[in-house]
Amino acid sequence: MLLTGLIFQNMVLLALVASLFLAGRPTRLWRLLYTASAGALVFGIVLSGVWVYPPIWGAAVYLVLFLLACLRWWRMPVKNPARLRSLQIILAALTAIPGLILIWQGVAGRIAPAEEAIELSSPFAEVAGHCVLSGGSSLALNLHYVESDKTAASYEKHSVDFIRLNRFGFRTLADRSLSPKPAALGDYAVYGSKVVAPCDGVVSEAVDGKPDVAPGHANRSLDGSNYVLLQCKAADVLLAHFQPGTLAVDVGGEVTRGQPLGLAGNSGNTEEPHLHINAQRQEGDGTLTAVPMRFDGRYLARGDCL
Repeated sequence: MLLTGLIFQNMVLLALVASLFLAGRPTRLWRLLYTASAGALVFGIVLSGVWVYPPIWGAAVYLVLFLLACLRWWRMPVKNPARLRSLQIILAALTAIPGLILIWQGVAGRIAPAEEAIELSSPFAEVAGHCVLSGGSSLALNLHYVESDKTAASYEKHSVDFIRLNRFGFRTLADRSLSPKPAALGDYAVYGSKVVAPCDGVVSEAVDGKPDVAPGHANRSLDGSNYVLLQCKAADVLLAHFQPGTLAVDVGGEVTRGQPLGLAGNSGNTEEPHLHINAQRQEGDGTLTAVPMRFDGRYLARGDCL
């Protein structure tokens, strides 16, 4: 699914840029309308897109190409008549509406929820390079807002999925950067990252021995992942998708911030290696509710790094 999304995202941006580079002489009104609608979609994808292939510098490249294409089009002499055709109005609407939605989702999703958040520290022993793949307070930025038996439950909606970026901004090892979806687990930079306790607490649950699954949406396992559930002071904190055989804690044991828990892997319902973390609270009637998280005082959304 991630690979499909990356391909679609890049194809849309390339199509928008190409449509302006290849466009003929416009009418004044059509040039103004299409520039605005195409610009909305470009900026919407920049704000809400998954910038791991290409990385975030790829967004800057697309913006420059879009501005160059607009400049070329706006330097063309206009033609008459000035009125819009029905097909042009429909095309502009189909371009602008999703763009405006993505802009709204990209901005709103970076605003911390109103609920009180639990304060956590980094869940990694080495902080550098670990960034958010899925996280934030909107559906476009955080797929945990989708609830189903194969995705997230309601108490997971404030979840954050962490990956690791190499020095070029890709989520793979430096010498695997040219591949948008490596087939080997060890090619992902986050695979094997040392995960530590983000809070002081007690281990209430710990599951090990589940195998890592191969990268790819079709290889997800619904049999559960290797995970640790910590009873922290403000909420319970779940960390999941550990490598099998790497958990360093037992049920009932006390942990302190920074204490090793295990290694990031790809066990369970996951498309590629990452660390899933979410906070939850059990209410008086036994139901679980989602709790927002702040890491070292910051609310993190897609693209933010520790």
